[in-house]
Amino acid sequence: MPSRLPAARRLVDGFGTAAADPTRLTVLAAVLLVLALPQLYLLPGGNVDIALGTFVALLAAPLVLLAARGGLARGLLRLGLVRILLLLLALRLLALAWSPEPRAGLQFITLFVQFVVTLVLMSAVARDGADALRKLQLWYWPWVLLEAALVVAFRVLPGLEDAYLHSIGGYFAGHNTVAALYGDNPNNVLDPAKAGGFFINANVAAMFLGVNGLAAFALAAVTGVRRVRLVGVAALVAVLFTGSKSATVLVVVLPAAAYAFHRLRRYATPAVRRYLLIGTVPLAAAVALLLAVNRSFLDALLEAFVGRAAIWQFGAEAFRDSPLLGLGYGGWNIGFAAYADEHEIWRVFPPHNILLGAWAVTGIAGLVLTVAFFVAAFRLVARRFQTAGPTGQVYAVCVGTAIAWIMIQGLGENTDIFGDIHLIPIVALLLAYLVRPVAEDRPGAEPRSVAEDRPVAEARPVAEERPGAEEAAEEATVEEKVLVGEKALVEEEAPAVREGSGGAEAPVGQQASAAEESEESEDNVSSPDRGRRPAPAVPAVGDVHHEPGTGDAELPATVRGEGSGPEPAAHRRG
Repeated sequence: MPSRLPAARRLVDGFGTAAADPTRLTVLAAVLLVLALPQLYLLPGGNVDIALGTFVALLAAPLVLLAARGGLARGLLRLGLVRILLLLLALRLLALAWSPEPRAGLQFITLFVQFVVTLVLMSAVARDGADALRKLQLWYWPWVLLEAALVVAFRVLPGLEDAYLHSIGGYFAGHNTVAALYGDNPNNVLDPAKAGGFFINANVAAMFLGVNGLAAFALAAVTGVRRVRLVGVAALVAVLFTGSKSATVLVVVLPAAAYAFHRLRRYATPAVRRYLLIGTVPLAAAVALLLAVNRSFLDALLEAFVGRAAIWQFGAEAFRDSPLLGLGYGGWNIGFAAYADEHEIWRVFPPHNILLGAWAVTGIAGLVLTVAFFVAAFRLVARRFQTAGPTGQVYAVCVGTAIAWIMIQGLGENTDIFGDIHLIPIVALLLAYLVRPVAEDRPGAEPRSVAEDRPVAEARPVAEERPGAEEAAEEATVEEKVLVGEKALVEEEAPAVREGSGGAEAPVGQQASAAEESEESEDNVSSPDRGRRPAPAVPAVGDVHHEPGTGDAELPATVRGEGSGPEPAAHRRG
């Protein structure tokens, strides 16, 4: 038996080396990005709705873990954000023990594992720098443009959306989900004032478009491919056609706030601050005028909040009864059914709040870890912004805004910390390049990865990401020639330079010392994150994937029941 251990270890090493092949990992990442939208559900109705992307990610999990073993795994485990994810995963598994319907946790656990695996995969791909991004985005952005086009088309032609849902919608949203859409589990895309494209919930479609619009600007800054920004503009404009009221506010406020923050930090002169401050006045006035003139929009926004407040009231009462463990998987539906009968609410609604959903299934610990995840993500954004050059700062601001979108809109939707299943690959990609910068232009220090203890230069950093990088490279080449091979030529042409080159050994020693100091300083950057310790919705159906927007609560008329309002479809407005 002992003699077999070295052979087994060599076999594992061989598989690990093969799995870590950059080409294989890039192809796998591209496949997951392609399958992000549209999701493909090949099993017929009556079976569990399992997306093909989920199946591929789980099937590739051993390959990804083998590729990540060693330096990458150690680097990721040093990150507080990754540790929080692992704790959340363990807690979701543990919650099965006190859940009244453990099968209802299948969706949460499976999708969370998919997110963790995808994050590790994208972190491995990130070692190839912006080259990998340029390859990957060719397979992803066309689908985002298609979603934006479908949202616009379905909003203008509601009959086209109805025909899509009745014909092929089940293959892209889940056959059981679409069947329930016209049965006992309707959703807001049935409202002519809403449009979801591939989604059956317009609010989640709006989140997808908004996050991807900001992601396009972030990745365009890293890769230097400016036409990707056009994808971002198209996605953000399409948000307005979804009919989601909260997303309509966010698509105006968040990009404007991100732009103002970046300009203030980069050009922090009194004149710039004054101009930006003056510019916020007409912007705020325009928003106030829009709300005042479009009274119906303001009324619908308030009604949506009131409808959700009735749901959150049950959450508050349930929290008082069981604050530590929550309700477990399936517990929300059981408790809310009795609450709905008592308060004449005509159906069971999910929590419609990412924090309330986290507490409902995993208790107070899940709530704390969910908050800690967003805190850790924003801390990574802040650190990247403080240590990066101009393009790195643009990337950090856009990623931070995308995370803020997921968090803010998630306070009124049934989504998880990564948004929904469609957003898993792109959110994992954004986080991977956040913790492993492609190129940093910090003066006096070699660019290094935050996640791993090795220079980013080994990951083929891209010169295009930094303004003036080509000139800097030329200067470095000249200095090398002077120090190594051009000493005689310099002595003949410039005696003053000859004196400097005679002491060339001292600068080399200083460079070595500076490199050691840079490595130590980078360790100091990583160590605080290692030492710090800085959700999920309740499924209406126990399938692996159920559209997170299901059970959209909006109007008080919905809460009162069908008989109290002119149109029972009012609850579908989100």
